Amino acid sequence: MAQVFVLANQKGGVGKTTTTYNLGVALADIGQKVLLLDLDPQGGLTYYAGFEPEDLGKTIYHCLVRDMPAKEILISNDYGIDLLPANIDLSLAEFQLVNAPARERRITRIVNEVRDDYDYVLIDSQPSLGLLTINALAAADKVIIPVSCEFLSLRGTRALLKLIAKVKGSLNSKLEIAGLLPTMFSVRTLHGREILDLLGTEFPQLYLFPHTVARSIRFAESTKARVPVFETKVQVPGALAYRELARELVKTNNRI
Repeated sequence: MAQVFVLANQKGGVGKTTTTYNLGVALADIGQKVLLLDLDPQGGLTYYAGFEPEDLGKTIYHCLVRDMPAKEILISNDYGIDLLPANIDLSLAEFQLVNAPARERRITRIVNEVRDDYDYVLIDSQPSLGLLTINALAAADKVIIPVSCEFLSLRGTRALLKLIAKVKGSLNSKLEIAGLLPTMFSVRTLHGREILDLLGTEFPQLYLFPHTVARSIRFAESTKARVPVFETKVQVPGALAYRELARELVKTNNRI
């Protein structure tokens, strides 16, 4: 049965989608069966994986709102990744599910339909603390919190921690925080180094992954080209961080 991770942070632009996709590919490269779930109406993960979100007739929206089976929307790409895609239709879901029964557990149902087929399910959540993010947290075993090395990202992390505590208390008592993943780190800036140091002191109760993802234009280039960052011609330090993180997750999972 798959371990289900949600990549979450209230602040946008911290590397959630980049992390979800490249971590997924890194896990697939070491023999893991991986499913990615795009839970952001912008469809960034779907695009990164090689698909045109607005050209898709069936997406996670149809599973959430119309109870379509997950396997009917499942698509795969050339890097060994399966995907439950999203597009702008998903933005309607929060309004349409307001009065729906078990509205916070819709993603749990969807994930449970397919989790026996995978080793890892990675959910890319939207940069908000609304119903879709609550659904993702309710369905997950663990949360990875990408934190860009800038002050505003710390504020988003504090808000997310409060939501996680509420979800754990009312919807998912087994939910755990796997750790904070520093992203967009530049060793050349004092601010970046200060924020990296602050992560340990601001959140001493949380595990800080040692695999710091360095800031690099190669991530934007890989997203535009819709290929994993490992496929770029120039070696990217951040790419190694994702491979190391993948190995750590598998090693930890094997000890459970």
